[in-house]
Amino acid sequence: MFKFFISNDTTPGQTDRFLRLNAHVPELVRSIGVSEQTLDVQAMKQMNLITAECQFSPRAFAAALSHVALWGNVAQHKTAVHVFENNAVLCANFEAESTRILASLPEDWDFVLWGNTPGATIQFDVLPELALFSGAVQPPYSARGAAALSEMNVTSLAFPLMATQSIAGYAISPSGAEKLIKACVPLTSTSVPAANGQDGNVAAQTLPQLMSLHYSTMKAYVCVPPLCMTDASAPSL
Repeated sequence: MFKFFISNDTTPGQTDRFLRLNAHVPELVRSIGVSEQTLDVQAMKQMNLITAECQFSPRAFAAALSHVALWGNVAQHKTAVHVFENNAVLCANFEAESTRILASLPEDWDFVLWGNTPGATIQFDVLPELALFSGAVQPPYSARGAAALSEMNVTSLAFPLMATQSIAGYAISPSGAEKLIKACVPLTSTSVPAANGQDGNVAAQTLPQLMSLHYSTMKAYVCVPPLCMTDASAPSL
């Protein structure tokens, strides 16, 4: 499977940092992300990629469209891929462990979340239809910083993913790409649960918030403990 990381031309230092921290992972391919400096929101609205009601910031628009563009390629070429944000760090055995996890899933899987920001709220089925975990997953290695993960081997389990508003890296199949394009495009600020789950609903401000609304209706999974995590010391897309 291709392994894409999204990085735009305005952050060359972050591209170098990503490749240095993940030098143990072979064949990482840069996907040039949409730049907020060159983003024409009005044109995006005319192309029905963004609704008039969408409240995303220019940065959030650019990040979202960078992912959506990759989804379009996955759907068109009928080939599953890995996608990483440019501040993700992957575990030392990512290649072998991600391959093992994917082989253990049903052939018609849609989406697999490899990791997100440590401490981000997440919901997944521990025992489908019997036990639901809802809370923050704080991997034991996260206290040492994301860079430490690049030197660690991780053994993980995949659980059905229900919701999370944070992504660092994921695998997506052609069917998953088609479903997320249909569900999330055009981008709009529909009502989503607040991040802490106690403040009711808020207007969506990011693509991961929109994605979170649809995992429960897809064949989506999450790895625990995660195989990658956000590097908090580096800027996001």
